[in-house]
Amino acid sequence: MKIKIIGAGSAGNHMAFALTTLKEVKKVIITDINQKALVRSKKDIFIKRYGKWNNKIRLELENENLKTKQIYDGIVIASPPEFHKDNINDNLFKSNNFLIEKPLCIPDKKHINFFEKVKKNYKSKRIYTGYNHRLFPSTVFLKKILKKEKINYCNVSFKENIGGFLKAHNWMKSINESYLSKTEFGGGALCEHSHALNLLQYLVSHKKIKILSKKYQFNDKKSHYHDLFFSAFLKLDKTICEFDQNFKTSPIEKYIIVSTKKKIIKLIYNYEGSNDLIIINNFKKIKKYIFKKTRRDDFIYEAKFFINKIKNKTNSNILDIEQGLSTMKLIAKLLDGIKLS
Repeated sequence: MKIKIIGAGSAGNHMAFALTTLKEVKKVIITDINQKALVRSKKDIFIKRYGKWNNKIRLELENENLKTKQIYDGIVIASPPEFHKDNINDNLFKSNNFLIEKPLCIPDKKHINFFEKVKKNYKSKRIYTGYNHRLFPSTVFLKKILKKEKINYCNVSFKENIGGFLKAHNWMKSINESYLSKTEFGGGALCEHSHALNLLQYLVSHKKIKILSKKYQFNDKKSHYHDLFFSAFLKLDKTICEFDQNFKTSPIEKYIIVSTKKKIIKLIYNYEGSNDLIIINNFKKIKKYIFKKTRRDDFIYEAKFFINKIKNKTNSNILDIEQGLSTMKLIAKLLDGIKLS
């Protein structure tokens, strides 16, 4: 298989490494509009993370790549969210399989409608969104536990300061050099940490969504205007839910709390390093389960899923574009009435 990755930043390199670990993948082409980004990918990011360059990978400028007649088994879009729409549009006929890193797009009706139209008008195109926490063994285990239980309450929180982002993007002095500093471009806590909202929608039936209350805070820098935190109480069908996402908390807190008639469950992501922990209290005894993994595994789960979808080895719709669109629509609804620039 030959896979193209658009975007030579942190996520693009994570996916490149993950794909090179799979025997089905024979070649990975990383493209970027910036030559410096391609050089940095090979000589800085990849080497520091993985020790040595992998010869399965080739680097190309995106504009030059688009001029060729190359066709790919799959294309991963790991560029900033504001460019997801154009990258899909420009590459639509270079593959039938696309994986777009989260968030799917910027929180703008024009961009959301674009992906709705692509989904509707190009039935042969299979598009997935990179909400990879759905694929973690801990999440899979939690979903299995809840399969036959009615959820009374669910809280998902992703509270993480920007230190991790800057460590992964060591060429940046602050988030002001990235899309993260502007909510309208898909940055801010609401979009960047939207794993929380997405997991909430994954666990709880949500044919109807009602926003009961919301609380948020934006910074005061007009040129880099973004939400520092965003939380809300929601009613998903008949279930009361809560989410909390921020750029402030240190050390990080990423967790899910679920209450049913029979038990209370807490899933803690990155409980110890990259390992996850699930605690189950059934009101008689407490059980604990540890799920060991590394940061590399997070993207290997995603890469394996994508390759299996390309090979038609799984019928799972867990990352289908509908899932990413549902989260973007909810984000847009939460931001409705809030001036972003």
